[in-house]
Amino acid sequence: MKIAAVVTLYYPGEETLVNIKSYYDYVSKIFVFDNTEKKCALYNSLYSLSKINYHHDGQNEGIAKRLNTAATMAINEGYDWLLMMDQDSSFLLPMIENYLNYLKNYIPKNDVALFGINHEVQIKVAEIPCKPVFSEELITSGSLLNLSLFNEVGLFNENLFIDAVDYEYTIRILLAGYNIIQFPNIQLNHQIGTLLKRASIKTLFLVKKEKKVHSPLRCYYMYRNNLYLQYKYKNTKVGYLKKLEIMVSSEIMRTLYYGRNLKQLIYYILKAKKDFKNNRMGKLK
Repeated sequence: MKIAAVVTLYYPGEETLVNIKSYYDYVSKIFVFDNTEKKCALYNSLYSLSKINYHHDGQNEGIAKRLNTAATMAINEGYDWLLMMDQDSSFLLPMIENYLNYLKNYIPKNDVALFGINHEVQIKVAEIPCKPVFSEELITSGSLLNLSLFNEVGLFNENLFIDAVDYEYTIRILLAGYNIIQFPNIQLNHQIGTLLKRASIKTLFLVKKEKKVHSPLRCYYMYRNNLYLQYKYKNTKVGYLKKLEIMVSSEIMRTLYYGRNLKQLIYYILKAKKDFKNNRMGKLK
């Protein structure tokens, strides 16, 4: 069972190198795609690691295109599984060891297109053995892609550029008749959004709370791509589409209340709606 990994970088900090090293010893190769316009500051450190296969073309091509390239490369080199990671994601011991052991021992694997982890609930390391569960949705980071089914399920959707790439792919897995399995006692250290302690208009700016907010540009992709998914799959029996719609609305409203770029946020949301209507997808020019 040969396992490769892929991580896409965009202006990474020193902690990214620490994150990569958390799974470095457990895979045979790591495809690193640097979306930073100039080679990132970590280039020399990454280049010194023998398992790193570094790629940089000076373009920010988002997530979907890089995942497609990595999967194709891994297939051509005879790998069976691709561990997909974000630059801000890492595993703690023995999480990564347990995760790969569960993968190895899970039977049957032939009809599982994606294995994944728990990114929502705090897990105690001692909680073993694992009881795998069927899932309708997994985030990309921390998931293991079954490369033997990749061509059948199809490429990651490059129209989405960065956001909801994982959700769209899981929809197609289910529609193709394959399974998605989550190991709920495996946790990933994963940062979504920026954690801030701020007051909001909801409390008349009197009480500060810790909240995760997103940039207005990220909200653009979240809103536009959700409209795309809701429209494209409206006639399918995908149970979590409504949940996804609620989640996106909640994320944007939290940013509205606790962010500090109200005018820009409103501009991007209106633009997202207009661009979806005019079928302007992919990277925002």
